[in-house]
Amino acid sequence: MKNTTLLAMLLVVGLGATACSGDPEPHDPTQGTQGTEGDDHEAARHYVEDYETQRDGDGAAAPAPAGAYQTEAGAAEDVGPIPVPPPPPGPGEDNTFTDVGDTVWVRAQEDPQSTFALDVDTGSYRVAHAMAAQGMAPEPDSIRIEEWVNAFSYDDPAPEGTALGLQVETGATPRGGDGTALVRVGVSSAQLADEDRPQTNITFVIDTSGSMDMGNRLGLVQSSLALLVDSLNPDDTIAIVIYGDDATPVLEPTRVADRDTIVDAIDDLRAGGSTNMESGLRMGYSQARAAYVEDGLNVVVLASDGVANVGVTDGGALAEDIAGAGEEGIHLVTVGYGMGNYNDTLMEQLANQGDGFYAYLDTFEEAEQLFVEDLTPTLTVVARDAKSQVEFDPEFVESYRLIGYQNRALEDDEFRDDTVDAGELGAGHQVSALYELVPTGAVTDGTVVGEARLRWADPDTGETTEVNAPVEWSQAEVSDTLRLAALVADSAELLKGNSIVSGRGITVDALRAEARQLADREVAGAEDLLPLLEDLTVYGGPDE
Repeated sequence: MKNTTLLAMLLVVGLGATACSGDPEPHDPTQGTQGTEGDDHEAARHYVEDYETQRDGDGAAAPAPAGAYQTEAGAAEDVGPIPVPPPPPGPGEDNTFTDVGDTVWVRAQEDPQSTFALDVDTGSYRVAHAMAAQGMAPEPDSIRIEEWVNAFSYDDPAPEGTALGLQVETGATPRGGDGTALVRVGVSSAQLADEDRPQTNITFVIDTSGSMDMGNRLGLVQSSLALLVDSLNPDDTIAIVIYGDDATPVLEPTRVADRDTIVDAIDDLRAGGSTNMESGLRMGYSQARAAYVEDGLNVVVLASDGVANVGVTDGGALAEDIAGAGEEGIHLVTVGYGMGNYNDTLMEQLANQGDGFYAYLDTFEEAEQLFVEDLTPTLTVVARDAKSQVEFDPEFVESYRLIGYQNRALEDDEFRDDTVDAGELGAGHQVSALYELVPTGAVTDGTVVGEARLRWADPDTGETTEVNAPVEWSQAEVSDTLRLAALVADSAELLKGNSIVSGRGITVDALRAEARQLADREVAGAEDLLPLLEDLTVYGGPDE
């Protein structure tokens, strides 16, 4: 039975937003279908908050008495006690993470160049938030430092007249050894006005296996879909493929203007069965190709807890299957839901191969940020195969360490090899890389100690562009943005167990106090990090 009340609420929220604002003009279809600013999306919120009520009251037939099953004629036949299924794993149980290793010091005399592909994933940081909210320390293997750093914005200006901009700032390392410096290499991509966003074709591939049968899993997926419907333009299309034991198309590519049909499909999503991710992805890509929009935005969104136990289950094999789709102009975004039997490794692998990004959601507010604010603008690719290289002058830099990006490292000669696959950046993305430097005795304030380089290809023409900026030595007090970046990185490295940071005597208590100071000064981003650090007051990690 359809949830007609919920459908009516969603229609009022989306289509009636103009009337609620007091604007007598009809809704402009070029401006999307979203409601007024500040709309709390209550209709979409009901999916996650009322998940159990909706599931149990959807008109399903009452179960037969315990110990019986229905024959074809409908009569109950006694077969003895029915086994009780085991309870679902706790949030800290049966999760799969892969340790990417620690950052290490490199002597500039031996290897002056540091080269890596840019990465816009943020899943590791949101996984940590989810675990801390459950009173657990983040699993050390789950922590990828760059994903924590890139979960925050550092006020880098959008470039003008080019796809990517490059900024470098340097200051004294806040909690490092005396005389060391912290460098932030910031990359920002061109902004895209709403009216300039191309037509969008999104195919949702939704895990509806039994492990997804929870409010913060399938319920939050339904909320995510409802939010997306509320933020797209009427001529954009949404398709839905579900997979459990096998894959099933439940919504052919449908224009957002036909909200009734889309919302009906969202209402009908139910969990059960095994997890044939391979089948789901294959069908999802097939749907995306069938509805492909030339010069548009073509995206497959995989919504799952990352488990694959039917068909091809190996992450590497699945990733190879989708690696070529990015060249076709179809990007993969992986969105993880739910801790407990969660496979972070697989979700990150797939996003890297699918020319998209990996995000993790645990709350409705996080879904609002991703599916209303971030998804469609940032998926409009403005730079392909984006790479960074920083070269340090051994005369002035004794040693350096890149904080994070261990699994995105490239050989130095691959920086100008345009056949090498690297990172894709969408409109409005910001990416940062942090370096810590130990100087030689020859350095003085203002000395140019290195050069940061950025290289990318135009997504339409393939033409490559390279820009560079000097790295200047400074021991000045760090800016608020560099102070925040250092706090985020130190928090991640301490929780990961990096011996360099833990050896400095840094404690969670000290980092929490720093976060409070920044939040009191209204430094953007500090108010998001602070709850994570406060949730860790009871965890069994480094001594405080």
